[in-house]
Amino acid sequence: MSVGKLGEHGLISSPIGLGCSAFTGVYGLVGEEEIIRTIQQALNIGITMFDIADFYGAGEVERTVGRAIKGYRDDALIATRGGLIFDDRGRPTRVDGSPDHLSRACDASLRRLSVDRIDLYYLARVDPYVPVEESVGRLAELANEGKIGHIGLSRASAEQLRRAHVTHPIVAIANEYSLLERAIEAEELPAARALGVTVVACRPLARGLLTGRISSVEHLAADDLRRHDWRFRRESAAHRRDMLLAAEEMAAEKDVSLGRLALAWLLAQPGVVPVPSTRNRLHLEMNAAAIAVRLTTEERDRLAAIFPPKWGSGDP
Repeated sequence: MSVGKLGEHGLISSPIGLGCSAFTGVYGLVGEEEIIRTIQQALNIGITMFDIADFYGAGEVERTVGRAIKGYRDDALIATRGGLIFDDRGRPTRVDGSPDHLSRACDASLRRLSVDRIDLYYLARVDPYVPVEESVGRLAELANEGKIGHIGLSRASAEQLRRAHVTHPIVAIANEYSLLERAIEAEELPAARALGVTVVACRPLARGLLTGRISSVEHLAADDLRRHDWRFRRESAAHRRDMLLAAEEMAAEKDVSLGRLALAWLLAQPGVVPVPSTRNRLHLEMNAAAIAVRLTTEERDRLAAIFPPKWGSGDP
């Protein structure tokens, strides 16, 4: 698998990463050993970037990732987030971007991951009561101490990104981006490109809708978080159905799955690294195979026309 830089500062990553939110059990129970096998399979096929947050499983996902990458540390790019207070079930309760909290959160993540440095550390949210310059300033100090390698922002606006970048170079901004959720194209994506910042595309398959395998919440387990997600509401289904059918026709023409086509569209966007989350090793390999799908300019434009940029109002 090919590699590339995140941002303009030499952090090397595979062109597609592995999001780790599915390891929390929000889409169904998954055991620790299965998580470890999935992570190690990702490394074996050339996926190096693992996108985490400290609140995933109240820290348990970080611990499991740390165990999984033992013996692979030189190959793995660990990206995690801090800046949220969360309860013992891993549910964020409030934002805290204060310097003291960020220092404590970073140290806690280092311990759970069993590493001496986090390759990419995101400010999980910009705290409305703490200037982003102050939060990023502390992360810059942690970088100078060698605890983190590079700084990122998560769910940030274009203005917040520009202000943060003045304080310290930002390597990546992690926001939701998919064919079904293109809101960042208005401001955040252009700002990132102007600054040489990579966009880490979270939920690039719209929580499974862009795989074509889920057409109704009735196909989901009773405890699946997606039953309460706006994307799966009945009132959204009719509008979505026509778009998905048109995209599925295009996927059939290219003899690829809809999921691979959707990821290939993101991979064709300059400066974008999608991080689809999965707990299934077969799906992992199918996602990775999207790297081999080549789209012409006409095909990219055709896909973009199917999914209106303003459609969707999800909470990334």
